[in-house]
Amino acid sequence: MRTRLILISALYALSFSSFAQGRMSLPQGGEPGQEEGQRTELVHKVRNWHLEDMGSRADTVPVDTLSLGFQVHNHAYKRAMSNVQLGNIGAAWMPAMVSQMPLSRHFLFTESYTHVFTQPEEWLYYNSTTPYTNLYYQYSGPKARSEEVLGVLFSQNVNRKWNVGFSYDLTSSVGKYNAQKVDNRNFRVFSSYSGKVYEIYGNYIYSKADHLENGGIVDEDHILNPEKYDWGRSNNIPVQFYTASNRIDNNRLYISQALKIGKIAVSQGESGKRQTPLATVLHSLDIDRSRRLHRIDELARMYNESEGNFFYSNIYADTTMTRDSLYYTRVANTVQLKFNEEANTLLRFGLRAFISNEIETFRVQRPPVVTGTFTTAPEYLMEKLRYSTTFVGGQIFKNLGETFRWNAGMRFYFQGYRVGDSEITGAAESSFRVGRDTASVYANGGIYLTSPSYFEEHYYSNHFRWDNDFGKVETMRVAGGVSIPTRRLELSAEGRFINDYVFWNSEALPEQTSSFISLIEFRLYKHFILAHRLHSRNTVLYQISSHQEIVPLPEFSVFSSNYYENTLFKVLLFQFGFDFRYNSLWYAPAYMPALSRFYVQNERKVGDYPYVDLFLNMQLKRARIFIKLDHLSMGMTSNQYFHTVGYPASPRSLRFGVSWNFYD
Repeated sequence: MRTRLILISALYALSFSSFAQGRMSLPQGGEPGQEEGQRTELVHKVRNWHLEDMGSRADTVPVDTLSLGFQVHNHAYKRAMSNVQLGNIGAAWMPAMVSQMPLSRHFLFTESYTHVFTQPEEWLYYNSTTPYTNLYYQYSGPKARSEEVLGVLFSQNVNRKWNVGFSYDLTSSVGKYNAQKVDNRNFRVFSSYSGKVYEIYGNYIYSKADHLENGGIVDEDHILNPEKYDWGRSNNIPVQFYTASNRIDNNRLYISQALKIGKIAVSQGESGKRQTPLATVLHSLDIDRSRRLHRIDELARMYNESEGNFFYSNIYADTTMTRDSLYYTRVANTVQLKFNEEANTLLRFGLRAFISNEIETFRVQRPPVVTGTFTTAPEYLMEKLRYSTTFVGGQIFKNLGETFRWNAGMRFYFQGYRVGDSEITGAAESSFRVGRDTASVYANGGIYLTSPSYFEEHYYSNHFRWDNDFGKVETMRVAGGVSIPTRRLELSAEGRFINDYVFWNSEALPEQTSSFISLIEFRLYKHFILAHRLHSRNTVLYQISSHQEIVPLPEFSVFSSNYYENTLFKVLLFQFGFDFRYNSLWYAPAYMPALSRFYVQNERKVGDYPYVDLFLNMQLKRARIFIKLDHLSMGMTSNQYFHTVGYPASPRSLRFGVSWNFYD
């Protein structure tokens, strides 16, 4: 019901924007003073971009209007073709690809929810000649175990330079198994102003992840040998917890502004010269505040009924219930001075220098002054800690030009708890002719010296506690690839070489290894087209981990999307086919609900199971629709459809989704 109310409200806002259209300023190229009857029809044009390089560079991205891959609805598969997940849409996940492993960390407990708690470089900004709205809805039944996803995006220009908008994303899922409920919300209000001298970007984001944590099913034999049991539906299979939950609330304010200073005349060939800024001064403010609460109700009853085989090995403070809470706040101020490459007519490259300060505040639980009993709750102490760190850095770059682009940069932490950390990075990209085709080749990499995060070294809760003194982690990253768009072919490789790596051991505790870790990924993508109608898009991964017991990875991963594409009645584009996914056998990391973390395990391997989904995509003008039968292959070859220990994939189900763009 709540989802329907939100959808109705979005449609109301859309109708209001249509009314407002008559009052907004003319788009670029319009002539003031024209009579109403003399105005030409407005062209629907939308441009969007995101900010890169600490907000110093805008990179344009295409508006998503394609049917290609529209049926891929799962948040984990959208971000990494090989991953570990809990099976329920919107739930915790982690990539199982070398190229998707994070290089930097802030709040440890949101790392399994990167689809909810996004970063500034992922946020899109818009400029449109008419109001732009996108509505997205996805549903999978049955009603009692439904999964729903709702997305609303609205953007409108106040004038040619100033845009305002908002987005709202909701994932509400009961889950196909017991105690799997997911409630993810992300609300963002944004605005951008791009003038000749001054630019500003503003964002306020509220995000929430509220999840029931069932700890996995009690006995995997219910899935492996279902004929032995009379559980009927998947939601009747016993699970570890029925009342455990994790909730994270996040509020974020991000403002980035730029002032262009100086002017220089730049030649534009036969068209003469134009004025361009000599330099740009930038400032960004990022205020990020999170609260986390892990709860287990009826802890005493569950402990007594477990007969000494309770899920958690330790109960440190409260035997009646678990209430692990903490607060995290990060305030970052960054100032940059950027010399534009167009102004450097001699050397033809740009330069920027920056300094940034981060203040992190932690409010964490400490051992209680009064320990709880089976009938009384403990009295916790809360401790407030504050850490500051400052780094400086710079970059030289060449981002303009069609044939060769490059950059090189560094940063060094000279103050605070991360003193001594450093980064040296570089990248290059070029295009060249290969016969009748044009190929693009790229290479990038870096050397990173990084301190472990606070929560990797210190933590106290009802079931886990540790105090570590880890050293810095040394990482070298090397990546490269080649792309031939006309051949629909891509080849890429990436390597990570790590000293003193911090991982989560088989007891779900952070540990630092002295072993030298080598991780290598090879990726091949090829899109075949047969008889102009039959398509086969294929991605193959081959990965090597020198220490599978520390960084487990599937050796082989395959994703293949195969479909027939045609147009009916000259207006209805459709794609009908199937998706195929496969991982070789591997020790996929297990999941620990109390920490929202994945950790290494050697209990059992998962994989060597084909996941097949049947889909129909349709596109009619501005509307895209998919109808999909998830997990068509369930039980056809075996019942080994586990993502990790205790977490089976969702059973076969029907799903549909629709995305509709409005330009008025």
